[in-house]
Amino acid sequence: MAKSLSTQLLGVETEIPCPGCGYPLWVLLAEVTAQALVLCPCCRRRVWLRDADGSTQIAGDMIQRQIEQAFKGMLG
Repeated sequence: MAKSLSTQLLGVETEIPCPGCGYPLWVLLAEVTAQALVLCPCCRRRVWLRDADGSTQIAGDMIQRQIEQAFKGMLG
């Protein structure tokens, strides 16, 4: 069975700058969803990943609904 779009998005990597030194940090969207702590390999600063509005958790569902609406319009 295929993974849901929401589950697939959790494995996507994104780059964010370290707030201390600007070094690029590669994090998984799953880490953002879990609001994990990452360590900058350059300056060793601890960076708490925050998702205050839960946008990473609902992004997959929102995209899936938009895809379904687009196909519904094409087929119906």
